Amino acid sequence: MNTLLCIAGGGTGGHVMPALALADAVRSKLSDVNVTFIGAVRGLESSLLPERGEQVMLLDMHAVQGAGLMQKLRVLLWELPKSVLKIRKAWRKQKPTVLVGVGGYASVAGVVAAVLSGVPVVLYEQNAIPGLVNRVLYRFCRTMMLGFASAQARLPQAAKKAVVTGNVIRHDVLQVTYQTHEPPCLLIVGGSQGAMFLNETVPMACKNLAKQGKVFRVIHLVGAGDGRVQDVQSIYKHAGIDADVQHYSDDMPSLFSQASLMIARAGAMTTCEAAAVGMPSLFVPLPWAADNHQYYNALSMKEAGAASIIQQKTCDVARLTREISNVLFRPERLKHMSDAGKAAGITDAAERQVAVLKPMLEAQT
Repeated sequence: MNTLLCIAGGGTGGHVMPALALADAVRSKLSDVNVTFIGAVRGLESSLLPERGEQVMLLDMHAVQGAGLMQKLRVLLWELPKSVLKIRKAWRKQKPTVLVGVGGYASVAGVVAAVLSGVPVVLYEQNAIPGLVNRVLYRFCRTMMLGFASAQARLPQAAKKAVVTGNVIRHDVLQVTYQTHEPPCLLIVGGSQGAMFLNETVPMACKNLAKQGKVFRVIHLVGAGDGRVQDVQSIYKHAGIDADVQHYSDDMPSLFSQASLMIARAGAMTTCEAAAVGMPSLFVPLPWAADNHQYYNALSMKEAGAASIIQQKTCDVARLTREISNVLFRPERLKHMSDAGKAAGITDAAERQVAVLKPMLEAQT
């Protein structure tokens, strides 16, 4: 019987994409391991994983964090037990050799089912602040893989279990060599859904810089939404700025290779890719992210000397204008930030994660 790795969790791209990266890393280095997934009907995984041809069990569960009392009771007393039973029933023919929980509410059902079934559990925390699910479940795991070293201090009781692996960076991103450009190029990334705050403030800050006689290029990813490209492009055009405005791009290596400075939210993968590439960054963390984890992701880069942070509540057009000007047009500062990012980045996360899982996978064969 083949060795089986099950990855449970998801909900958002911040959980789903690292899960896929982990699966790809295991498949590339341990060819005899089959990988399956457990996710939620309402999560991104419900569409993305089937499109990739992945085998996924979808659970009808709702989120708990931020929910009202009635929804919490419904999840804990009905949806969770029902989901655990569904998983264990599906495992009657073959239990997984190891289960990895990547966070998100579907991870809870997977981990509970694994514990009840005697399946070893590994948790994978992508952010600098461990999420609610992983904070609750860490005591049941054998190992917790951390995307950021700073997360270890947030789990003092799990210090002996925690292993800093970093987050897996795509191979094509790792091939990018950062360089400054003349004129410099500003890259704005709001994630797959975009960031309305960045869409509204950054173009106006760039307009101010153009009025000051600054010459630069812009690449701006505005996210999905009717009219966003046209509205943002219009501001740049009237300011006389050379701007490439797109909804979304799946070719980040190309964008990184053109950029001198990135303005972005601070999701785990965004910050880790910036470090790996050596991309100087100005982070505006999503203020309502769970446990303010984006701020702490960005803080790890700031403390390394690779980034600056502006809290959204204090980020207006005038301040953003000053912050961009203080970095984008100073090649020596860009180089210093780039070197600091590369020094802090973890580029062998795939090898580290497989090294954690391999002994457990092989012990069951």
